[in-house]
Amino acid sequence: MSEPSYVDTHAHVQMAEFDDDRKDVLRRCWDSGVRWIVCPGVDIATSNLAGRLAQQEPGVLAAIGVHPQDCADAPPDYLAQLRALVARYREKTVAIGEVGLDFKEGTPDYTVQMRFFEEQLQLAADLGFPVIVHSRFAVVESLSAISHFAGLRGVMHCFGGTPADVEQAVGMGLCVSFTGNLTYPAARATRQALKACPLERLLLETDAPCMPPVPMRGTRNEPSFVVHTYHAVASLLDRDVLDLSQRIELTARELFNQHERREHAGEKDIQDRTQP
Repeated sequence: MSEPSYVDTHAHVQMAEFDDDRKDVLRRCWDSGVRWIVCPGVDIATSNLAGRLAQQEPGVLAAIGVHPQDCADAPPDYLAQLRALVARYREKTVAIGEVGLDFKEGTPDYTVQMRFFEEQLQLAADLGFPVIVHSRFAVVESLSAISHFAGLRGVMHCFGGTPADVEQAVGMGLCVSFTGNLTYPAARATRQALKACPLERLLLETDAPCMPPVPMRGTRNEPSFVVHTYHAVASLLDRDVLDLSQRIELTARELFNQHERREHAGEKDIQDRTQP
């Protein structure tokens, strides 16, 4: 009988939180059955690191973008710099992200966030890339902005909306991704949204180093922990975890244009080439 394999569609393994043990983190990832991960940037520097790591590690793919929390500090020519990074890491870049809106108190002004979001949505449309969308306290507004870009593909990452929001996102052709926070006792609304998501539009992620799932809560999150989220979701949806993992990998391949991908880094000798 086949063993499940997994995809972590959102893990910031290029971040400083992993500088001391990135090699071990990735080895645990492949050993746990994770086939590949998508590593998004949040600004120019981390997008560059994501692209570099993706070039060095066969199982890592990069996304390049400026996060809404970081947009106020972006350089005036950030779009040109993003385009340059896409060109530099073209073979391993699969999306524009992490981009979007964040209306948590203390984040940049709404108009600034919206300008950056719309500009990066246009960049994705110009390049033919999907977008990875951050939408904390801003799901409705994020979907409204995306609706002006007909045919744009993407994923609503770390979804925090309602079942009605799921329906709208799916109706626009978007995928919806859930993190380990759906395993938290208080996350009833998130579990309701999960159950409203059609299986063919569902993705799962860690958002490492944030929000580790139960039973790893309280530790630094890492891609290998996505296995716990897969098993929790399989239980919540009353599905076999093997079937669930196969369907999610197919969806991820389709979204990120990885139809021909057959190997993961765990099948190779992983070397510690993540440092400059």
